[in-house]
Amino acid sequence: MNILVVNDDGYQAKGIEILANACRKLGNVYVVAPHTTKSGASSSITVHNGVNVYSHGNQIWSVDGTPSDCVKYALFGLKLDVDFVVSGVNNGFNLGIDTIYSGTIGAAMEALFHGYKAISLSTDFDYFDIVLKEIDDVLKYIIDYDLLSNECLLNVNFPSQNYTKSNGIMITDLAIRNFHIDFIEKENKMFSNRRFKPYEYLEGTDLWALKYGYTSITPLKLGNGDALMVKKLREKVTE
Repeated sequence: MNILVVNDDGYQAKGIEILANACRKLGNVYVVAPHTTKSGASSSITVHNGVNVYSHGNQIWSVDGTPSDCVKYALFGLKLDVDFVVSGVNNGFNLGIDTIYSGTIGAAMEALFHGYKAISLSTDFDYFDIVLKEIDDVLKYIIDYDLLSNECLLNVNFPSQNYTKSNGIMITDLAIRNFHIDFIEKENKMFSNRRFKPYEYLEGTDLWALKYGYTSITPLKLGNGDALMVKKLREKVTE
């Protein structure tokens, strides 16, 4: 089994080292990751400029570009033959609305777009204790239950630092909670700060799983098309 490991925190990040080591227990691993952190890059790609690529030995490369650039270079530059793509482990959750901003998920989406099964994994900021103890079990769970799919990526989030172990693994839906945004000026630059609004946690969602100490696995589809909305709009223009 050949596995491509990517991330958005950079090729030297702790999370990708943990993930690559876990994947090496399953098969042959290639690591292609950003040369420096690209958090929040979503599915962005480098268009007008080339990218520098660096080889670090042991089947590890870094790319001076986005997480999606890394996936494209691995598949079509290096022409790696892989069975699936795994992205992470991100330093910080990717839940709810953050799934549209995440470079970790962006890399997995790029893989899915090109026909590869993909997983993204994230954890609480600077909290890898549960990841180290349970990542093997999570990957085994996904493989044993045949959850990998060409129709969606699997977005995994480990429990917060309020817990020392997971209370279990849940298949969850995506929850969206809104937030206030403030801007603060520092050194002649404006920095945004967000504060989450009150939210009712809905059982069976990724945010509910986070609150109650479960590892969540949320399927995320490719693109933003909505067949039901297409039908509704067509009905409106033909009335």
